[in-house]
Amino acid sequence: MTNKVKLQLMTDGDVAMMHEKCLHVLTHKGVSVEYPKALEILDKAGAQVDHSSQMVRFPRDIIESALQSAPKSFTVMGSDPQYDFELPHPAGSYYTCTCVQSMRYHDPETNQFVEVTSERLAEWIQLASRLEHTHKIAIQTATDVPQETADVHSLNILLQNTDKPLMVLPYCLETVEYQFELMLARAGGAEALRQRPMVYMYPTSLSPLKFKPMDMEEMIQSCRYGVPLVANSLGISGGTAPMTIAGTALLAGVEIMAMLVMAQLMAPGIPVIPSIYTTSMEMASGNALLNNAESMLGRATAGQFIKEAFGLPIETFSYMTDAYLSDGQALLEKSLMPALLHLMGSDIQYGTGRLGGSTYASPVQLIIDDQVTEIVQRCTGSVAVGDDDLAMEEIMNIKPGADFMSSDHTLRHCRNVIRPDLFMPDAIDKWEANGRKDLYRRAVEKYGELKKELAPPALSEDVCKEMDRIARSADKHLA
Repeated sequence: MTNKVKLQLMTDGDVAMMHEKCLHVLTHKGVSVEYPKALEILDKAGAQVDHSSQMVRFPRDIIESALQSAPKSFTVMGSDPQYDFELPHPAGSYYTCTCVQSMRYHDPETNQFVEVTSERLAEWIQLASRLEHTHKIAIQTATDVPQETADVHSLNILLQNTDKPLMVLPYCLETVEYQFELMLARAGGAEALRQRPMVYMYPTSLSPLKFKPMDMEEMIQSCRYGVPLVANSLGISGGTAPMTIAGTALLAGVEIMAMLVMAQLMAPGIPVIPSIYTTSMEMASGNALLNNAESMLGRATAGQFIKEAFGLPIETFSYMTDAYLSDGQALLEKSLMPALLHLMGSDIQYGTGRLGGSTYASPVQLIIDDQVTEIVQRCTGSVAVGDDDLAMEEIMNIKPGADFMSSDHTLRHCRNVIRPDLFMPDAIDKWEANGRKDLYRRAVEKYGELKKELAPPALSEDVCKEMDRIARSADKHLA
């Protein structure tokens, strides 16, 4: 059953007009690619490259060809097929991905913000692997390893502690090759990785209109091995993007389209998921706000434009909050934004477990967000109205003033009701007897229960040793 409700912030004519302006920017102005290796590849593939200025423009026919070759539906894969999922969602719903790159961790046992150690990172990954409504896991940053190779070690920990699909990015140009060595070791070689790419790489624009060597090398290697891409735009309205919502959305479309075209020139048919992480600058302080009204509307506007103009599944940053604690503000922002973006048509929603803007990862918030997802999906989904759903026979036969509790119809349908246990209320006398626990305290208890059951997937000792060797090799050459 697909979602029948759709939020449109722009008309079809608005989207078509923005699409035309997006093409105009790409064909007449282009983007800056600060990487000679990528410039050579793009030049040979038919892009218009000015090597002296490092500007790349894309003829209209190349853009249209790229949109044709980019797959509109595909399977996102984990190391274990049981965690695969289809894009777009077969039921018109969405999937979630955990937050990325947090360097601080909210410890539920001490209620303190602490460093993300390798041990805590492994626990986080195993916890995310256990949660039913958490579908993809993004890289975090271990801080008890050499800073120069933290992304290599963090990916090694990721790969050894989950079989779910992953979202990964390098932290510098020099570590890209080591990250791909780890993927090859985990998959069992180049052909195995191509057949089952358990990682989505995450190239990001340097708004406005610039691409760094690291992100281009990431794209080149992804295309070489058939590893899909999440093409991300990070524009800040009033800072690195136009102040207006529409201007920021257009810039995001230009940057994402540029990445899409470049990827298709390097490897026609490689899956690319547009990703929108636009924010809004608070002009009085200079802070980039993730969840003020303008940021929310900006991501929804950019999402509608890119999804409808490009015809691709999209990922949006939605489970975000500027709150530092799992409080009412966090719950509001982490339910309102996912609902808004789901109705707009987002296929993957990112950021579960995040607190404090882009700062903290919280396992307790991750558990809350997992259950929020179930509620949002149910409340913004469709309602079945078939003959059995309408219960016409039961209504016609019921004695006025009676009840439906013992009806066969009730028995058939009662297990279809969602039951997110953190949000299921007790009677007030039972609630008081159990200590008057609020949502956060209930989630902390849930965390304690789940923690006892955490374990990594069963991997061969040889594979783990080889991955550890690669991480040590990165330390030897880069740290």
